[in-house]
Amino acid sequence: MKPKLESMKVLHEKLLDEINGQSSDQDLTPTKFAEKTKQLHDLSLITEKYEEIVALIRDLFTLQQMLEDPSTIQDPDLLEMTQEEIKTTTESIQGMEKELLLAMVPTDTADEANAILEIRAGTGGDEAGLFAADVLRMYERFAERQRWRWEEISKNHDGLGSIKDAMIAITGPNVFGQLKFESGVHRVQRVPATETQGRIHTSTITVAIMPQPTEVQVQVNDSDVRVDVFRASGSGGQKVNTTDSAIRLTHIPTGIVVAIQDERSNQKNRAKAFTILRAKLFEREREKLALVRRDSRRKQVGSGTRSEKIRTYNFPQNRVTDHRINKTVHELEAVLDGESLPEFIQALKIEEQADLLMTMNENEQV
Repeated sequence: MKPKLESMKVLHEKLLDEINGQSSDQDLTPTKFAEKTKQLHDLSLITEKYEEIVALIRDLFTLQQMLEDPSTIQDPDLLEMTQEEIKTTTESIQGMEKELLLAMVPTDTADEANAILEIRAGTGGDEAGLFAADVLRMYERFAERQRWRWEEISKNHDGLGSIKDAMIAITGPNVFGQLKFESGVHRVQRVPATETQGRIHTSTITVAIMPQPTEVQVQVNDSDVRVDVFRASGSGGQKVNTTDSAIRLTHIPTGIVVAIQDERSNQKNRAKAFTILRAKLFEREREKLALVRRDSRRKQVGSGTRSEKIRTYNFPQNRVTDHRINKTVHELEAVLDGESLPEFIQALKIEEQADLLMTMNENEQV
């Protein structure tokens, strides 16, 4: 651990020189400058904690020498005071070491990004569509509490109060970092309003949270995208616009298709479609890297894929259970109102940190 910390100190000094313009590299682009500034900030936290620990260890060594000094041994008050200081200093070192380990946990660079939320009704017919609307409202309430901006990109209704799918752009600080654990299959168990026998039905929806990259992070070549324009249609297939305002993008190398028809303006639909396409391409690359990491050690907090069943909302029991961390709360209404959602988010963050720490320690031993 010590050699790694020393190398971090060296890197910290190097970055400091580069940012202050003392390095020979005078070609720092704004993007690289931002990346290096962020890296410097993270390293500063680590090196400061490390130096504090080193200073405390020196103090502890001095106190232990005092404890062995005959003058201390012969003075009961001084002896008691020295022993107490040794105990306090040791506890401080242990606490600082825990903080240092947490600071050393690799951070997800996408955590600070805005996000695209995608919800799709799954199995369960009308009940799945109603639950999709419930979960969409849950995230909207949560976003309001976080003071995030909520922008509807597309929403396809399927009857009164029911939706087939929806896509939302959420903008604000640390959006993806807060919501990234929500990706997966959400299951609901409840008695539908149309059920005359009182039987509990099970339905599912799929949630996807994708970080929203900048155009610099994901560059899409025009030659790789086929653009089709068509007239927007409503339910039943009737045309709702007399102009070709709807846009369909097909990314030829990956086969990813994005279609947007919500806006009357062709240009607005095109801009929205490219925003979603970049997000899907960015997430595709992240998933590839995540699969490589999971080949060596599967994440305890789950795969984060759309096919993974992550949470059950049981209405008769007033229960919400997250299956990845076996956490259950009996306040379903508060969760669906977005008020108690942070309980799950925080628990999943702690689990992720513990898992990353374990992986980091295993790599140190290799």
